[in-house]
This record gives sequence, C-alpha cells and structure tokens, in this order.
Amino acid sequence: MRSSSIYIAIAVVFCLLTVSSRAQEAPPHARDGGTNETLISIDVPSLPNAPFTATVVTEWTRVLPDGSTETTRNHRTVARDTAGHVFQERRAFSPDGDKQTTLLWEMDYQDPDRHELYRCQTSIRMCFVSPYYPPPAPGTQQNGPLPSGQGSVKVEDLGRKTIETLEVVGSREVTTINVGVLGNERAEPTVKEFWYSPFLGVNLVTKRFDPHASGIDDFEVTNIDLTNPDPKLFEPPYDYQMVRQEQR
Repeated sequence: MRSSSIYIAIAVVFCLLTVSSRAQEAPPHARDGGTNETLISIDVPSLPNAPFTATVVTEWTRVLPDGSTETTRNHRTVARDTAGHVFQERRAFSPDGDKQTTLLWEMDYQDPDRHELYRCQTSIRMCFVSPYYPPPAPGTQQNGPLPSGQGSVKVEDLGRKTIETLEVVGSREVTTINVGVLGNERAEPTVKEFWYSPFLGVNLVTKRFDPHASGIDDFEVTNIDLTNPDPKLFEPPYDYQMVRQEQR
C-alpha cells in the first residue's frame, strides 16, 4: 500500500511538471528576418592602362544606442589589369580584422569585355552572373542646395599630397539634410573626406561619418603594386556553378 502511494505521488508530480512546462512555452511565430547591414567600400572602376594590386583596410565604428561604440575591421585584396578587368575580395569583419585574415565570403569579377559581373559566393560555390556596363565617370560635387529643398552641400579643397608614390587630391564634403526630410528632428550633416588618385581613378583614403547609419567608416588602400597582376586572378573559379541573371 505504501509503495502504491509513492508511485501515485511521483505520477502526480510528473503531471504537474509537464503542465507547468507547457504553460511556460512561448507561443509559436514565423522566423525573424533580422537586420541586414551592408557597408559600401571603395569603388574600383574598369579603367584601362592603369593596372594595380592593393590591400584595402576598412575600419567600421558603429555608435550604439547607449552611446558606446563598436569597432570592427577587415582587409582584402583588390586588383585591376591593363584591360580594365577588376577583381575584389569580400571578407567578414572582426575586431582584429586589419591584422588577421577574416572569412572570405565572396569574390567579385568585373569583365568590361564581356560586359559581365560575376559575384562568386564561397559558401555555396556558385557565381551569379549579371550584365555589367561601366558607369560614367562621376562629376565634381558642387557647393549649393540639394534638389527639392532637401538640404545643402559644402565642398572644401584639402590640397594635394603623395601616398605611396601616387599624387592624390584631397576634398571634404559636408552634406546637410534639412529637418524632417528623412524624419529627422534636426539638421544632420554627413561628412566625407577623400584623397583621390587621378592616375588610378580610386580614392586611396576615405573617411566618412554618417549620422543616419550611426557609423564612422575609414577606408585605406595600402601595399599598392603598379605592375600588371597575374591574369589568373581575373578568372572566376572553374569549379563553381554559373547562374546567369538577367538585368531587370
């Protein structure tokens, strides 16, 4: 009899724990899409007769809601041959990414002859091929108001200097967005500083503060080699699946 009472007590406790566990389970919901942040780095145009290989070092500082900051870095290889073919690595960020090699997640190839852009993702071993036509050369930013009364731009000439034997031209742009244009409660200036190489057609140094992204971005092109790179560097991996995408 005593043994039966013990079994009954154990069963009751088990039932109570099961009911309690079910009561604490969270209700189901669909998978959260999350937030996807993209950092746009330097632009390497398909410029012929200006070959180079270099390392781009990126430092990304984000201002968090509590006022503290989080800084991550990476470094990656970029190259261009005499015909204007461009190769770029895309790598993950980490706190010591400027010193340590981080995960390679994509390799990009610009082919101005075939008018094709290859984005080759390492995790799935696939290259997505889309039409590519080099964009026109950007014009010089001018001082003055933005269209439709959105704000204004102020440009400052910072002079000239030399970076790794290359002459560069410096400028600072302050773009101020007026109150309410983007839902902002006060005027917000975005500050960009460039040191541009006319020979390479590339910004060798870019410093950017963007209050809309709560971030400070610094890009520096280093280890510049002006010899023509190995042609194999501009060939997409032969063992990746090629998926062609039409331009919409």
